[in-house]
Amino acid sequence: MIREKKNNQKNNKKKLSFSTIIKGIVGVFLVAIIATVLFVFSIRGILYLSNHITTPNGVDESIYVSLGGQEQYLLIRGEDVNNPVIIWLHGGPSGPDAFMNYRFQKYLVGKYTFVNWDQRGCGRTYFRNSKIDPNNQTATFEQALVDLDELVNYVLDRFDKEKVILVGHSYGTALGSRYTLSHPDKVAAYVGIGQAVAISESETYSYEDALEKAKAQGDDTTDMEAAYRAFSENMTLPTLIHLREYTLPYHPVENEANTIWQGVISPYMWLNDVRWFFKQVSSLEKYTALNQQLFDFTVAADVRDYGLEYQVPVGFISGSEDWITPVKYTEDYYNMISAPKKDFVLIDGLGHAPNYDSPEAFCRELDTMLDELLK
Repeated sequence: MIREKKNNQKNNKKKLSFSTIIKGIVGVFLVAIIATVLFVFSIRGILYLSNHITTPNGVDESIYVSLGGQEQYLLIRGEDVNNPVIIWLHGGPSGPDAFMNYRFQKYLVGKYTFVNWDQRGCGRTYFRNSKIDPNNQTATFEQALVDLDELVNYVLDRFDKEKVILVGHSYGTALGSRYTLSHPDKVAAYVGIGQAVAISESETYSYEDALEKAKAQGDDTTDMEAAYRAFSENMTLPTLIHLREYTLPYHPVENEANTIWQGVISPYMWLNDVRWFFKQVSSLEKYTALNQQLFDFTVAADVRDYGLEYQVPVGFISGSEDWITPVKYTEDYYNMISAPKKDFVLIDGLGHAPNYDSPEAFCRELDTMLDELLK
């Protein structure tokens, strides 16, 4: 009886000890989470205070405007609304970046007013219209051109301008190029960042370079070659991403930014930006299906088909290590086009997103380029 009691006491002590350890671990975990959240929101607060525009004639607002029958999200920032207006066209397609762009635009908001736009079918615009178009049936390239034209008209009217500056990144360069060629009367200048030309061709070029480098290193290229065959037979977003898993390691970027961390600490990122991010990463199949029309268009598009005679000044900025839209294709396209003025700048060591990889250096180049193009 006494032994049993002692044994029970020992077992109870063991249970208590184990329970205490678990509670301690959970407690430490919760404290770590709370500390991390407080740290992140402290940084966000500091960044908000240091980036928020309060000049008398400035603008720093998040709004929805009606474009093509949908309310679409804009983040507009600038220290003086009398300055020239830049409409920023994000890539992807369906890769909204309005909440991230303060990181580089802060160097130029004293000279330009920036209009950041979540295009139809993605980001805050998608969630605003998910009840009327849950499957993105209206999200097409042709509709994007209509939406962009209405956005340009809105900007011209609101800020009393005759023309806007278009700056596109990646997929946004296809949209910007096409619109500029069709509406030279509304565009003062067009600048392509990581100018897309022909995805199917440039992806093959990137693959062949990676394959050559892999073989030179004595690496097994069986899986890379299989991924390329799959992409060639069925050009879709999943096969494209799968191929890049093998090719991009052979094309490292010297100074690639951690865009996830930049997004987390951004004072302009809120719930629907987070929701869209998780839509992108949770299921590639569902994400692809949601914007199937745009992805199919992008893989098959060839910007050279839109025409080569620009009636407005044109500039291109690329990172020297950009293999998403390879520099060779941008240079070739630059040499093919005609324009009243044109310029091409290569920033050494940077990749497909020089605006994030080295914001200050990128903005120096963009500012200098626009000064020359708009003279």
